[in-house]
Amino acid sequence: MTIHYEQTVFTELRNKYPTWKELSCYLESEEGGQFHIGEETNELCLIRYEKGTSNMNLPHSRWFRSVVWDKINHLPVCVSPPKATSTEFPLLSIEDAIQNGIICQELLDGVMINCFKKAGDDQLYVTSRSKLNAAGNFYSSKSFRTLFIESYTGYHVDPNMIEQIIQERAHKFASPDKEKKEVAIFYSYVIQHEEHRIVTPIARNNCTLLHKGTVYEDGRIAMEDGFPFAQSGVCQFSSNKGSYAKVVESSGQTIAEWVKHVFEKSSWKFQGMVLKDSMGNRWRYRSDKYAAVRSLRGNSPQLIERFAQLYTQNLIPNYLEYYPEEQSDFSHLLDKMTIIIQTIYQLYVDVHITKCAGVIDKMYRSHLYALHGIYLSQKKKLTPLEVHIYLHKQPWQRIAFLLKHT
Repeated sequence: MTIHYEQTVFTELRNKYPTWKELSCYLESEEGGQFHIGEETNELCLIRYEKGTSNMNLPHSRWFRSVVWDKINHLPVCVSPPKATSTEFPLLSIEDAIQNGIICQELLDGVMINCFKKAGDDQLYVTSRSKLNAAGNFYSSKSFRTLFIESYTGYHVDPNMIEQIIQERAHKFASPDKEKKEVAIFYSYVIQHEEHRIVTPIARNNCTLLHKGTVYEDGRIAMEDGFPFAQSGVCQFSSNKGSYAKVVESSGQTIAEWVKHVFEKSSWKFQGMVLKDSMGNRWRYRSDKYAAVRSLRGNSPQLIERFAQLYTQNLIPNYLEYYPEEQSDFSHLLDKMTIIIQTIYQLYVDVHITKCAGVIDKMYRSHLYALHGIYLSQKKKLTPLEVHIYLHKQPWQRIAFLLKHT
């Protein structure tokens, strides 16, 4: 079952700010939410919220998770799924949710990619949340653009053929109908790629459609959401036929009880679920089991930085339990840490015991000074073990620096 609704927030903004210059000044202001207007071409620009800076409590804010704006025609041409609301879900029971047309979907673990076509233009545009051409990357060295086309087609592509392959498939995406006053049609996907694992292991590249929108000349957007996912999911509860045919067995459960039940029987690979209504509101529920593994992963795409953070927290064995594919890389870095410990210890001996040290690399000097302070305060013989304990207590950035320069 899909849900259809009309979204007019951009129409209202255009009526109040009839030029792109006026609207951009408003959106960047404190009054307008302090949104970031990033990459620009002569015709297009990307508007998005910035965590910790943008005010997400304004009526229009949740729709600016990531928006591609046509500056010439002063219209949106692509809109990402709105940010989840922080308010409580207003309905108590599952029966209430079903009767009110609420749908439930699994929260997929992946990267969001947006595609759109403009009226009178056969080109298919592919963007990410922060890049107009989806050129960024994170865990994989491949760009999000490449990950998308490989997930969409199901096979690895020659980097030199990416643009050709994308445009060869442009006909598979609907084109706006000018006679119906359509100016753009856009699609939002979650891509899951075997080379870009976040938490859930990816056995096969997958591209899942989240929503589709049609933009009209006055800024209205006709939205279609709730597309059936390839996987069945454990969180569907609607009694309607189609993609939401699965009904919860325990009738009479509250939403809170049902969510708790689903999370208890699910593994750490299950991220959670999202409830959606026919006005574009989204309520997100994330599993504590998933969140715990996600916290081990951290927020750094660099292997050395990820290792350093885990090293200082003594969490490497826990991490490798969930990410065994990084065992070899981590073993190599542990060997480097052994070399660093031995180097620092020998330098300490040369400087403070045998006093035969030559020129000391400046990246070690502060550590030697600190270790000697420990020796003087504890009057305890310094050993490689003491150096090991000392390094584990350092900020992870200092460990990453030593590894990068060893």
